[in-house]
Amino acid sequence: MKKKILVVVLAVAMMFTVTGCGPKKSSDNYVAPNSNAAHDKSTVKTKCTVLECIKKLKSENTVEEINKVVGVEGKLTNEKYNEYTWTFSDKESLKATYYSSDKANIEANYIRDNIANRKVTFSKYDEIQTALKSGSSLTYDEFKSKVGGVEGTLVYISSTSNKYVWANKKGEYLTATFSNTTNKCTFVLGQVRK
Repeated sequence: MKKKILVVVLAVAMMFTVTGCGPKKSSDNYVAPNSNAAHDKSTVKTKCTVLECIKKLKSENTVEEINKVVGVEGKLTNEKYNEYTWTFSDKESLKATYYSSDKANIEANYIRDNIANRKVTFSKYDEIQTALKSGSSLTYDEFKSKVGGVEGTLVYISSTSNKYVWANKKGEYLTATFSNTTNKCTFVLGQVRK
């Protein structure tokens, strides 16, 4: 089977306009798998895991509020962009960037192998791609039903969108961004083998 790198760039211009962000070096903040990644022992004592914590947050949260949720103090890691980082382990962290407002873009750096689910299937990827290309897009629930009915893992939140990841045990994954106003998918990135 050939590996097919899938990049669906629908409404990228709209996404950049809505979020006010330019392209990033990576849009999927996972840690590449290696023999130590899934068994990282160098953890910091926090109130929740990185992926549990991000579900408890909103873009309106202040640094102090995020500190309370996580249970450790965030460190200012980029003064220019008012970016704070909470370290959970050598491999996992949470980053909140306050650019020029009081609302943050919050993203998790995580180990993708830890969220892999054998129930996730990408057999209906063509249907996802067709819906995005046609402009009709898919709501979160419609997208979820196309990937096996499994809830996505929240990995990014902002005032305009949320990003979820679905990964299976074969190393395949899709990262999908959904608008907070329409609940429709605006961007998909991933790797699916056919």
